[in-house]
Amino acid sequence: MKTYTKTNPKAILLIVLLVPVVAISLASCSLCGVDGDEEGVFIKKPYIFGKGGVDPEALTEGSEWKVFSTDFVTYKNVPVKYTETFDDVFCDDNTPLDLSAHLTLRIKRGKSPILHMNYGPDWYSNNIKENFREIVRNFISTYDMYTLVSNREVYDSVKVDITEKLHEYIVRLNDDKEFPIDIVNVVVDKAKPNSEVMAELNKTATMAQQKQTQLKQQEMEEQRRITENKRALADKEYQKQMGLSPEQFIALRALELENLKVEMVRDKPNVNVDVLLGNHSSSFWDIKKK
Repeated sequence: MKTYTKTNPKAILLIVLLVPVVAISLASCSLCGVDGDEEGVFIKKPYIFGKGGVDPEALTEGSEWKVFSTDFVTYKNVPVKYTETFDDVFCDDNTPLDLSAHLTLRIKRGKSPILHMNYGPDWYSNNIKENFREIVRNFISTYDMYTLVSNREVYDSVKVDITEKLHEYIVRLNDDKEFPIDIVNVVVDKAKPNSEVMAELNKTATMAQQKQTQLKQQEMEEQRRITENKRALADKEYQKQMGLSPEQFIALRALELENLKVEMVRDKPNVNVDVLLGNHSSSFWDIKKK
């Protein structure tokens, strides 16, 4: 005698529906891995069974399988440098300057799931970037252009100030929701005037140089005038002491000049010099010292 079991149509329908889903899920599994400078975060999004959300355990090495409904995001677990560029930032004397500032941050190891859950993958852009830029702008506004352009030492103290202010800000974020980020380094490049200001500075420097050159030429002319006056007074005094008439004094100076010619070519072979003797000019060759 055969016994028949009554089958529940709803159970059969459920099995029919689940088999394809399970098959698709198994077929859609993929292997996720991380490099040596990364760690991964799994974000579970189950369609039917299970609980969704961020897996609190980060994938810190190797690889792991995930189903198609789970997202996988990687984060760098080494220091990462973020560079912010500033154009036409006004300093204390209202001069627009250009500069770059660099902020190096590191996610605390194994804490990427917490960072993702609390602040998302755009945590830097949404929480750090504008605060960092504001701190740098405030720093620029407290110094004049020449200090920022020429004094490198001021940037050492600024580095400390910016780091302290950022640390205070991160502590406030952490008080609200854990923010597992460490500040590694802050560097602010030396500021420089923008192209328009630089052109004006070059023009001013050129004008200043021209003025300095003119003043130097005036000083030289004045010095030459003083020297010539002194020489004229000395000649006049010499003429007076020697009791020479103006004609005699001029003749004496002429003889001194002719003697100077001779001395200039003395001991120089194959050189002749014309010497004015009285009203006549005579040539002398190979003048030797006696």
